[in-house]
Amino acid sequence: MDVKGALQIGDLTKGQLVGGHTGINREITSIEVMEVPEVISWVTSGLLVMTTFYSIKDDPERQVEIVQSLIDKKAAGIVIKLGRFIEEIPKNMLKIADENAFPIITIPKDISYINVLTPLYEALYEEKQLEVESVQNPFFEFETMKFKSLSDAIEIIYEIVKSPVYIEDTQGSLLYVSEEFLPDGWRKSSTLFSEPEYSDYQEVLEDWHSTFTLQTYQVFKMQGYRNRIVVPLLSNKNAFAFLHILYSEKMERNLISALDMKKLSVKISELFMNEQLFLQKKRIEDIELLEGYLNNGNRGSTKREFLVINIQADWIGKPHFPSFYLIDQSCLIRKRLHGLVGEISGCTAIIFEKYHNFYVLLIYEKDSHSDILKQIKENIEVEAGINPMWVAVGPAIKDISHFDDCIRSVDKTMEIGRKIRPEESLYTYDKLGIYEILINLTSDTLVQTYIQDVLGPLLKSQNKELLVTLEVYLHENGNVSKASEKLFIHRRTLTYRIQRIQELLNMNVDDAESRFILRFCMNIRGLSK
Repeated sequence: MDVKGALQIGDLTKGQLVGGHTGINREITSIEVMEVPEVISWVTSGLLVMTTFYSIKDDPERQVEIVQSLIDKKAAGIVIKLGRFIEEIPKNMLKIADENAFPIITIPKDISYINVLTPLYEALYEEKQLEVESVQNPFFEFETMKFKSLSDAIEIIYEIVKSPVYIEDTQGSLLYVSEEFLPDGWRKSSTLFSEPEYSDYQEVLEDWHSTFTLQTYQVFKMQGYRNRIVVPLLSNKNAFAFLHILYSEKMERNLISALDMKKLSVKISELFMNEQLFLQKKRIEDIELLEGYLNNGNRGSTKREFLVINIQADWIGKPHFPSFYLIDQSCLIRKRLHGLVGEISGCTAIIFEKYHNFYVLLIYEKDSHSDILKQIKENIEVEAGINPMWVAVGPAIKDISHFDDCIRSVDKTMEIGRKIRPEESLYTYDKLGIYEILINLTSDTLVQTYIQDVLGPLLKSQNKELLVTLEVYLHENGNVSKASEKLFIHRRTLTYRIQRIQELLNMNVDDAESRFILRFCMNIRGLSK
């Protein structure tokens, strides 16, 4: 508390600052009433003195000396009651007060000391209690902070404790996690909706659910791993999720009280519920925006193009059964996807759901098509490196009335891509669209007969090795070095196998037309499996 703050408390609000105005920010650490002149021995820095100058009422010079002593001792200021024993402040006192930025406050004689002191003592006590709490409670400052999102709050908790932080629902499914995550004895994965690895986690979760009706937090210990504080997130006194905070050195040094954890629980619970409402509102906005485009078509722009993206991942396709009505897991998926496509510049991104799949509609100027694809690829490479996912990009369309056809095309692109190129994570229609035609050919009897005629000798069980060799050789465009390396065989062994294949098929595999036929047959056969 400083002098400026004190002037706004209790009956001191009726006081007047008459000197040392520039020292109004001096800190007050204690308050004393002084009616004797022997101040040198007991005055301390930050002391606010209250007096009537009763004992030296007729000695202005001594009054000035007292103020000078207070200045020398770095006191906070002086409050003088006028009209009781002295009628005015000596000019020399005001002069040294102004020179040393030492506040002099006067109060009328009818104001009681107790009406000034009591509120100031209470304010000082509360301030000191807050200082003690801020030292003991590492989350003290966190409780007064405002956050744009729950993820931001989790990152701040991580910065406070310097340990991983995450939130699970009451069934153990992961909902939120700090960017810095390390596998521990409870869970190994930071993937959305992943489950704990702890062998008895279901029994522990049931125990927590019942325990937290009486406790505000629990310390959970696992041999060989860091201890953790588990805090329930509550709605109507029922736990709907658990906040995990792994112990850190900072937390070990401080005593965490039940009240501190209750405040933390309330803060995170409110953020969680507010974010759920925000995400649900965002979903409605996306639906309305999508309907607007579908109803209005290309009205107002002839240069605009549309692109539909299909996104799949284990955490998207996994069936989820929320353990509490507050948790809309679909919104959490959308939040992750917004983080994935929301940073793509030069376009509008609308996330929508159809047939239990998640899609993104991108609207952009047609000259931006190549740049949009480049950004998609870069974002996918980063995300796929953390959590496996697959993204299919459909054909660019200029007329939104072809929207449903575009969805079918992107679905087929995803289906083909995951079938023939499972090691990749990004599939585009311009590269895989031809396979839709090939798939249609797999049911043609004439085509199947043709493949049997061409590849027949290699389809026998004893020639399986030669069939694999041909597949790799064609994939590497006839490059002997790369093919032999991929097959883990010597170049001469590969050369011998190629000769054998040519003899069995009666074809020159290095001839362009023969290679086209073989590629066609191998692709159809692969798609027929």
